[in-house]
Amino acid sequence: MARILDANLAFSGGEPKFTTELTKVEMMRTLNWYSQNKNSKDAEKWAQDYFKKKLKVDVGDALKHATDTFGYVCRIVSNGGQLDAQNKKWFENEIQTLIEKSKKPKKKVVVKEEENTTPVVTIQDRIREKAHECIGELEGQLDDYILSDFKADAKPYAVMHTLNIKSVHVKMIVEFAKRRRNEFDEVMNTTDKELKEGYSNFTKTQLKKVVAWCDQIILDTQKIMGAAAENRKPRKRKQKSPEELVAKVKVLDKFEELKLESVATKSIIGAMQLWVYNTKNKKLGCYHAEDAGGFSVKGSSLTNYSESKSVMKTLRKPEVVLPQVLKAGKVALRNVLTDLTTKESALTGRLNSDIILVRVV
Repeated sequence: MARILDANLAFSGGEPKFTTELTKVEMMRTLNWYSQNKNSKDAEKWAQDYFKKKLKVDVGDALKHATDTFGYVCRIVSNGGQLDAQNKKWFENEIQTLIEKSKKPKKKVVVKEEENTTPVVTIQDRIREKAHECIGELEGQLDDYILSDFKADAKPYAVMHTLNIKSVHVKMIVEFAKRRRNEFDEVMNTTDKELKEGYSNFTKTQLKKVVAWCDQIILDTQKIMGAAAENRKPRKRKQKSPEELVAKVKVLDKFEELKLESVATKSIIGAMQLWVYNTKNKKLGCYHAEDAGGFSVKGSSLTNYSESKSVMKTLRKPEVVLPQVLKAGKVALRNVLTDLTTKESALTGRLNSDIILVRVV
């Protein structure tokens, strides 16, 4: 049986029972008592009893989806406690959700008479059981920490490491740490005299130490998640062919007015220089690759080009300049745009059906 060290037990003397509406403080202290002194099996049993005896409804396996808190609240209500408006609305919503889940059709499983009909423990059940085991050990560590007047060496990671906790378990452990942290943090910052009195056996320094311990649990679970990510084998990305990369690129194949034909779009991939001519606004542009990897394409746009070096200018005499681009060597190409007196503007990388791919280098 779990050790009873929580201040709530000292005030209640046993399982809390109420005949009136619970205040926020009473609700917090009562749920804390149940989480300290009872377990998931108790919570599930109380939830089953509530549905069968109070509501006269059989929800079957749907209760496996219920939280421990729901089971504890079932117990509180069964013992005569009355919920405030906010908790009552939550409780009713949880009941309705579980009833709806129980109505979903189940898959029929044909079992031969000679076969073993022992219930199968699922992977989710094992994960939940392992996480609850860790949470129980952490609660014990906190108990020892409090008993030692906060002098004991309380390291949550040591508990998790000993139990071989993996990334699949950490979600429930983090929820537990956040719930406990919020509880003590609220006590530390509240102006509610009744709430402060309920935790008067803790000094403010001690409350801070409990909050810090909860924070350490969250940090330690991140270590576990990080280690899992480092050990995970990186997924090998499938290399796309040039044809696949340019599949969505649409350019003008021919421009009869100047007797121009576009080069093959797949020749863009890996090239270091691309000359384009916009037939709509009569602008000649030259793209320069950003690095030795050359150009690539994403969708219908050119990628890995230098935004500072890639420019375009309007052609007053395209019938004169464009043949020069087609015939010029690499050195002569450097001066084609420089010799033009029209205004320079930046290229955007977008390729469309108004553009002729004049030349790739």
